[in-house]
Amino acid sequence: MPKTQINLDGWQDYRGNAAGSLLYVETSHQSEMPVRDQLNENGKGFLSEPNYETSTYGLVSCYNVKAVNAILKAKSRYILFGTRYEGLSDSEMRNKYLIMGYMRIDKIKDVRTRHIQRYMANPELQEPECMQMEHNWAVYGPMRFVSMNDSFVVTDEILKEWGYRGHASRQLKAVFQKEHLEQILSYLDSKEDMIDEYIATVDEYKEALEEG
Repeated sequence: MPKTQINLDGWQDYRGNAAGSLLYVETSHQSEMPVRDQLNENGKGFLSEPNYETSTYGLVSCYNVKAVNAILKAKSRYILFGTRYEGLSDSEMRNKYLIMGYMRIDKIKDVRTRHIQRYMANPELQEPECMQMEHNWAVYGPMRFVSMNDSFVVTDEILKEWGYRGHASRQLKAVFQKEHLEQILSYLDSKEDMIDEYIATVDEYKEALEEG
């Protein structure tokens, strides 16, 4: 369950195919958990996505719009969240490409107007990516995130064995088809869901930012 239940008025039901699109997440170096980069450690912004707190992506902030729009255009039912781990732990997972969580897309909403209105009311903010786009889709649905040690490791060997092009890097844009998606989901579902720990960690980061 999300920490904050959003108002779902105006959201459309979504019926995607049995496929999972990989989406890269900039993650924190200050946490053992591979949580999103709330503190702008990677110079990509103070990130709010994926938004564990509301079980959404793209609603709280205008971010990665092209990637999310492409996932919906491809009709993927799942988003698989991946990162190259550079957190606090010195485990063997360090610098490996991990899938640490996923989201099943149940509902979608075009939030372009919402983000543009926020920008117009706060012109000191950076111009949102969606200003130059026709649509800015946000997605909502159940999320599951596991610990760094329980994450699914993606390697060049696995990609080749499964028949996907590319390397296990941040540029990887794989769409995993049903057979391979089910293997990844089954693996993650067999591990303890740590999303409450993810939320607690980013809440600490948000408090630190507010305190200045």
